[in-house]
Amino acid sequence: MIRSERQNKYYFKCIVLPIAHHCGYHKFEMHEILKQKFIADKSKELDKKEFNEYCEQIRIWAFAELGVNLPLPNEC
Repeated sequence: MIRSERQNKYYFKCIVLPIAHHCGYHKFEMHEILKQKFIADKSKELDKKEFNEYCEQIRIWAFAELGVNLPLPNEC
């Protein structure tokens, strides 16, 4: 099953926007950068579990590489 609307909202509000602001990109530019870095432009094809894993990879990377601590889904 494709990712849920709730997952999509979490992704853009709590992952993409904070990283975009930190790096100085527009949210859609940041989304494209993250896709290329982590999933090679397949975000629409990810099921719920794969999308959760994608978000977790970004959270780990953002903290380790950028010093940006992103909230978990239940914290946002």
